[in-house]
Amino acid sequence: MRIPPDSLVDRFGRPVNRLRISVTLRCNHACIFCHREGISASRVEGELSADDLGFVAEVASSLGIVDFKLTGGEPLVRDDIVDVVSAISQHIKDVSLVTNASRLKKFAQGLAEAGLGRVNVSLHSLREGVFRRITGGGSLSDVLEGIEAAIDAGLKVKLNYLVLSLNAGEFREIIDYASGIGADLNVIELIPVGTPPNVYRELHAELDPVEDYLRRQAVKVWLAEFQNRPTYLMPSGIKVYVIKGFGNPYLCARCTRLRMTPDGKLQTCIYRPDLTVDARDAILRRDVDGLKKAFRRATELREPYFKLAREMSSALITTRRA
Repeated sequence: MRIPPDSLVDRFGRPVNRLRISVTLRCNHACIFCHREGISASRVEGELSADDLGFVAEVASSLGIVDFKLTGGEPLVRDDIVDVVSAISQHIKDVSLVTNASRLKKFAQGLAEAGLGRVNVSLHSLREGVFRRITGGGSLSDVLEGIEAAIDAGLKVKLNYLVLSLNAGEFREIIDYASGIGADLNVIELIPVGTPPNVYRELHAELDPVEDYLRRQAVKVWLAEFQNRPTYLMPSGIKVYVIKGFGNPYLCARCTRLRMTPDGKLQTCIYRPDLTVDARDAILRRDVDGLKKAFRRATELREPYFKLAREMSSALITTRRA
């Protein structure tokens, strides 16, 4: 793949080739752990349109960004979400979307035809009562039907399982379900962002039992290139990724992502809402140079939130692990 001459690299030697965009803060679930991508709703000026996001994709691709992940809130509460994906996929080949899947049955076919490659579905329990408690009343059956519709539409499905004190005992069930439908799985540790300290302490669960199980069952183990995520190849053929984001300098050392708020502000890190570059005016004015400048400034501001010694960080950034 040809690398554009003005590709983005931060001062720690980390390339920036991914953009995670919160396309809305609206959501039809009320998950008890939700951190809203570290975005303060009171500071959002309004959602970017599909055409706005297409412009962002065009400029971002010229800077070497090859991966867009759409998040929320819940992206599928936007009735124009198919148009959003269509506008972005004209410029970015790898477009994925994080969803609670409650409305996925309605949108799956249209999203596939618009150029979406993958959906990450939040599935934190397979037990109706636990699921409803975690999601604030969501319907498990709607989510499972959405997953089935996505598979039928030809979309690649990856499941997100956030391990909490409420669902920590379900990891074998979740892994078996993922294996049964041929979906890779992210096993995610709760981070202390967006939840009060007492709630975090109540909900947080260690991943040690899950990782012990994965080590015993996996046929191969390695570190993924993105964020040094431990990756376990299961006998079924699915890959399980373990994401421990808090207090983890190994993850930060290989993070290649910028974030964007629904109104067009670039964030350098979920833990650093103070390191933000406002690109909204440049987007609305279709100012190519202005938006490139915003991307470059955000890249300059990036730094690992959790740091290793410089020598070790350099080795982790430059060494590809298979």
